[in-house]
Amino acid sequence: MFKSFNNVLKKLKNKVTIVFIPHSTAKPVRINFSLMFLAVCIVSWTGLTLWAGFVSGQKIDYYRIKADNKIMHLRMALLSDKIKESKQMLLQVMHNDQHIRSLLAMGSKRVIIEDSLGYGGPTAVESSALTMALNGNANKISYEKLSKQAVQLLEEYKLSIKSYDEVVDNINIQRVKFRYTPSIWPCEGIITSPFGFRIHPVLKYKFFHTAIDIANVYGTSIKATADGVVSFTGVQRGYGNVVVIRHGSQYKTVYGHLSKILVKQGEFVEKGKEIAKMGSTGRSTGSHLHYEILYNNKPINPNKYLRNNG
Repeated sequence: MFKSFNNVLKKLKNKVTIVFIPHSTAKPVRINFSLMFLAVCIVSWTGLTLWAGFVSGQKIDYYRIKADNKIMHLRMALLSDKIKESKQMLLQVMHNDQHIRSLLAMGSKRVIIEDSLGYGGPTAVESSALTMALNGNANKISYEKLSKQAVQLLEEYKLSIKSYDEVVDNINIQRVKFRYTPSIWPCEGIITSPFGFRIHPVLKYKFFHTAIDIANVYGTSIKATADGVVSFTGVQRGYGNVVVIRHGSQYKTVYGHLSKILVKQGEFVEKGKEIAKMGSTGRSTGSHLHYEILYNNKPINPNKYLRNNG
């Protein structure tokens, strides 16, 4: 093997001559060099080429990674800006939720109150992220902070949605309660006899009047004071022509001394629907409406409902 290596070295020491023959009358140019020199040049050129390729590749990777980082941080900055906008919208939703709850006299949840009081504006990361990115300081943005804030925002949004559902449910309850609670005047007129003890205008003895009397001209329109189902129509002793309406499970209203009944038993009527005409049937001294409200089958003073909603 050593002998073969010496033979290769001897061959590399052999010289070669390159002759450049011009197309003019000038003398040819001869260059003599050994095969060793040619081999060294080839190896050196190959090494330099490979090294240059490696260095340029590293440089390209560096600039590509740097550009990718800038793009990533810019996206993070934009995400931060969107988080800020979303949080401002969430704050408005919470503010509206509390306002609606106060109007409906609802008890706001403790966690919602605390969350609402805890926000006074964007965080430092949110307010400065985009500015830092545009100023070349994008690497100062913390992705971990943005991620944490995004998760927190999602949880707050879920709480707001839950609160909103509660508000909607309460509104529906209040709406049903309003529709099924007597709350308007049954007719136009003046109160001629209040709720409570009085002297009977016909029989002339003192008794407890469980209703109010509203007087007006014969044929005045009588309306249902709440949504409900007509539970009775007909003639009752003392009341004359009468209509009784059941409003849900707690309220009933009684309309007496009617000249004409316009609804039938079992019929559903809405608040404000005309159900009868005023008259003087039964034990009566003139045209008027006997209007009575029962709560859990006990008479209550209708005057406060008229005073609040008349």
